[in-house]
Amino acid sequence: MALKEICGCIHLHTIFSDGGCDYDTLVDAAKGAGLDYICVTDHMSLKGRYDGREGLHGGVLVLVGYEHEDDKKLNHYLAFGVSEIAEGQNDPQDYINRISRMGGTGFLAHPAENRDVIKSLPPYPWTRWDVTGFDGIEIWNQISDWMEHVGSLRNPLRLLLRLHFPNRFLRNVPKELLKKWDDMNCSRFVSAIGGVDAHSRKISFGPFNCVIFPIEEELRGIRTHLFVDEADWAVNKDEDGGGVDTAGMNRALIDAMRDGRGFISNFSRGDARGCKIFLRDNSGAIRCPGRPADAQQPLSFPITINAELTKKAKIKLLRNGKVIKTTSSKTAAWQVTEPGVYRIEAYRGSGAWIYSNPFPVGQYPYSTT
Repeated sequence: MALKEICGCIHLHTIFSDGGCDYDTLVDAAKGAGLDYICVTDHMSLKGRYDGREGLHGGVLVLVGYEHEDDKKLNHYLAFGVSEIAEGQNDPQDYINRISRMGGTGFLAHPAENRDVIKSLPPYPWTRWDVTGFDGIEIWNQISDWMEHVGSLRNPLRLLLRLHFPNRFLRNVPKELLKKWDDMNCSRFVSAIGGVDAHSRKISFGPFNCVIFPIEEELRGIRTHLFVDEADWAVNKDEDGGGVDTAGMNRALIDAMRDGRGFISNFSRGDARGCKIFLRDNSGAIRCPGRPADAQQPLSFPITINAELTKKAKIKLLRNGKVIKTTSSKTAAWQVTEPGVYRIEAYRGSGAWIYSNPFPVGQYPYSTT
């Protein structure tokens, strides 16, 4: 199977919930950013789908899901592949189950959110860590990262810089969230996506009004790079869906997110399109990150985990959540001989650039010690 890299932005809001831009503006911005896909997730709304906005627009695939939340506005859940809003906002386990029964795929949204800079924009973390059945985690949330590192509003110069160059101040995934994710992956495969959480929201600082992250800026931050079968994504950038199986493209996109076939990047630290993170075993078999397919042959040791990046970075190899190898280079090739859950991180400047999804090597469960 020939794989194609697709790069896009997930977790976007429009005027159909609490976003500041309409679909036409959002699609135009996605075209300008050179994206292959966008995933719209308005709060408790699939109006974009009912309004006929899903599909291919000038080579950009628009997938419409939605963001579920409980009755306290906590425990947000990104749902894809459903045609209706699940009932219930009392118990997160209940709506996870309902979305799954409808054939949907779901991700815990901004689960470790923790901010207190703007009182009118409180955090909405995930609090029900006892739930089961979710497919993945929105491991890196752009607006959460920015707001948690914005610092005090009493420093006007600092605030001005962060308002004018917001993506330059994105840092990393919280360490406690990475630990939770790594621990989960020692028991079962849990994929990761990056989320923009785009609202293009207007906020006030005393007498001044401004838009945090205009949509063109929002789409130049956290991106999710996925690998799909080239046959499922045979489109040109000027196509609008005529004669194209857009339903098949939707399914390919959702499956790749669910199975974690790819990595997450921060565009402001470098365009990661074209980066290759892969595993090669002793037989020569090559795999991208993600859940192994049932039909795939077992891996044979020794195994080499490779990173071929477009820019020099500090590259880290982790096993079961612990850093075991580090180098500063554009490339890395590390041989591993033990079972475990491996993944790659890359850093440029003062912050993270890339987080790969895991490579499970061996059989579950894996040791967390």
